[in-house]
Amino acid sequence: MTLAPRSPAYIALLVALGSFGPLTMSIYTPVMPSVGHDLAATPDSVKLTLTTYMLGFAVGQLFYGPLSDRYGRRPVLLGGLLFFALTTFACSFAPSIGGLIGLRILQGLGAASGSVLGRALTRDAYTFQEMPLVMSWISLGQNIAPSLAPLIGGFLGEWASWRATFWFVGGFGTILFVIVLAGLSETNRHRSDRIDLSSLLRGSGEMLRDRRFLGHVLPLGFAFALNFGMLAGVPFILQEGLGFSPREFGLIVLLSVGGFTLGTFVNNRLVGRVAPTTIIRHSGWFHVAALVGMAALSLSGVVTWWAVVGPHMLLSFGTGMIVANANAGAVGMYPRLAGTASSLAGLAQMGMGAMGTVAVAVLTIMGSRYIAMPLVIGLMPFAVAVLLSARLLRTAPHAPKLES
Repeated sequence: MTLAPRSPAYIALLVALGSFGPLTMSIYTPVMPSVGHDLAATPDSVKLTLTTYMLGFAVGQLFYGPLSDRYGRRPVLLGGLLFFALTTFACSFAPSIGGLIGLRILQGLGAASGSVLGRALTRDAYTFQEMPLVMSWISLGQNIAPSLAPLIGGFLGEWASWRATFWFVGGFGTILFVIVLAGLSETNRHRSDRIDLSSLLRGSGEMLRDRRFLGHVLPLGFAFALNFGMLAGVPFILQEGLGFSPREFGLIVLLSVGGFTLGTFVNNRLVGRVAPTTIIRHSGWFHVAALVGMAALSLSGVVTWWAVVGPHMLLSFGTGMIVANANAGAVGMYPRLAGTASSLAGLAQMGMGAMGTVAVAVLTIMGSRYIAMPLVIGLMPFAVAVLLSARLLRTAPHAPKLES
């Protein structure tokens, strides 16, 4: 089977490539407390396995894009998928929390290939004008797997063990490797003659001096800091604080992830009627409202699952409104350096996402009599930063020439 660009099969591949990074994160969150019990690790050490995965993912963003600009999408993607599958299976055999922390860095390096090259493959096949709508539909499809992943992870954790989540994800990565090997042809029509570090730095520097590029990338990164910070904190609140099992947590968290899916769907309906930059500039208010609501409930002494999950759902809704538009805007502006632009966008997402988990972990150590306040205090600066950085889209003294 050949995956022809712009075909339904090609779009399905783009969805799958964008899904396995978030899938690896979401399927793991219900079993994080079980990891601590099995490996005799503290909750803070277990949270580090999430942080190091994102750090590896962030570092991986730096080289997959430039390598694919030079050598093509297909060979680089195959190498990344193979490395991801091998390191994921290795995680399932980790004998200690230290070993798991180290392996998660390597797993994140491999997982970055799907995210970076999925965005680059999208830009190879679609014009800049088509990108916001196409990315929005792809983002909606990508939410199916991460939405179901906590439920799957919870069942696997109770049925087998936390290690089974890595077997599941490793198998998914292996299937993608076989599909790409058998069906994907090269899509990069603007391949570089060589990897020139000075040219790469000049291209990256041009992007980082572009207010519109930053206006897309920074809100995206700060939004991911919010979502990943929630992913680090909510499992321990619901399971260790409120006594839910991993399976029950997987069912409840579907509501939170459903907020992201709903936000993406609403964005689909708005694209074409409302400018994508306008959507980005205003969506950050959902993040602020969610954290203000969570703080009010927590300070009022409301200790129940919906006081955490309800605000989390609203926060995820705001992120769902931002992601597709920000990715499309950042990558679509530089078609000849789509891989590099995708790398920078991914670096912002995962680098700032790691910062969000660290902020939550540090404040959790400090503790609070109000169960959700460490989340609110740690994440509110990121919510404000989404609004402030989106203001860069108001003025654009210079924009690069856009190519179809």
